[in-house]
Order: sequence, then structure tokens, then C-alpha cells
Amino acid sequence: MSLGEPSARGAAFEGLPYAPRPWLAHPHGVVFAVAIPDHPPPTEVIARLLPEEQAFAAGLPPLRVATWVAGRLALAAALGEIGAPRAPLLATERGAPALPPGFVGSVSHKKRIAAAIAARDEGACLGLDVEEARPLRHDISRRILTDEELAQVDALGPEARWRGVVLRFSIKESIYKAVDPFVHRYVGFHEAVVDPGASSVVAAGVRDAAAHLTPSPGEGPFAVEATWAELAGYVVTSARIRLTFRG
Repeated sequence: MSLGEPSARGAAFEGLPYAPRPWLAHPHGVVFAVAIPDHPPPTEVIARLLPEEQAFAAGLPPLRVATWVAGRLALAAALGEIGAPRAPLLATERGAPALPPGFVGSVSHKKRIAAAIAARDEGACLGLDVEEARPLRHDISRRILTDEELAQVDALGPEARWRGVVLRFSIKESIYKAVDPFVHRYVGFHEAVVDPGASSVVAAGVRDAAAHLTPSPGEGPFAVEATWAELAGYVVTSARIRLTFRG
């Protein structure tokens, strides 16, 4: 499948509200997703959280409660699938989910879905991003893409172009989540260059993408693996990043 060609897409993600379920067979880790309904999480859903998580959720703005709770339920399910102990999944000082020692993971959400990926810590960090597979409200291509990437998407037809922009945006979001534990700083969109055009299948429905990260002096070097998939009306991307040997 060439970049921008619509993949086989199903209906919007469906599932019992606030009920985690496996979503993707993924080479980077275990992925679970949770459907988010219109209403806030009821008492019985909040009760599934640990006391520390319940207290954290109680302090959030009302509009954030549903996505935060759904994300933590998805992450807890993914971690449980790989044998992690149930521990409070709060937040680090950088805003990422705080994970139990020996495990890595990431969370992403939109209005109707939250997803999480988890794996055992083998020296690499993970990032996950979920975006709706539809044109963005505003064309952000010049803000997020390098000149090289702009040339690639500008050569595409209208539908393929917005797909190319959304896909690159999402992959970069995943990269930034995965590299943050190493650099502890804001990473600009132009510090990563991605090319999903020459992708190959690495798992059922999951393809890889070429990705390069330009570190600041004293950082890295980094080995970057990036993947993408499109299903249930969403683009789902991930990144796995590790430090490589400095010669």
C-alpha cells in the first residue's frame, strides 16, 4: 500500500464503555483500548482505580476526567497482560504516566477512545499516539514538517496529502513521547524526520516507517523505530527509542 492510499477501515472504535480490550498485535508491546462514552465515568468505574488514582482523578478538571480514567484503565490492562504488578499509575514531573519499575509504556486519547501500550523495560522507551483519520481543521503542515517532508506531501493528491500530514504528525508525537525520558525537554517538530512512504508490514495491520531524530549536543545518539496502522477510523502510531553506542 502506498502512502496516502486508504487502508481497509472499519467503523469507529466500539466497545463497552470504560472496558479495556486488546486492540493491536504490536511488535513494540501490548496495546489495549477503551471506548469513552458521552457521560463521565460512573462510581463503579472510578472504583476500579487504586485509591491514589481516584484521588488524582478527583483533582482534574471535569472535562479531563473521562479521558484520564480511560487511559489509566487501558494502561493498567496492558501492564497486567505482561505481568506487571498493579501500582498507582499517576504522572511524572514531565506529565507522562508513572510506571512500575521494570516496565515502559505510553498513553494517548481522543474524545471517544483512549489507548495504551506497555512492554518490559529492555532499555528502550515507548511512545504511542492516536489521531482521527480525517483532515485536520487547520493545515499545520508548514509548522510540523521539514522542507523535505513538505515536498513529499505536496506532491500528493488532496486526500493523500492530508493523510500524509496526519500520519507524520502522529509519528512525531509518538517519537517525542518516547525520547522525552532521555532528554527531559521540549522537542521541536523539525527535530524529527519521518517517511512512512516505503513502509513494510511488521505485524498484522502494522507497518513501519523510516524515522530519524536529530539530537542536541550531548544527547543520543538514538535508534528510532516507528510504526503506524489505520483502523476503526483512527491512525495509531508508535515509536520505540533506545540509546546507541557512542563511538
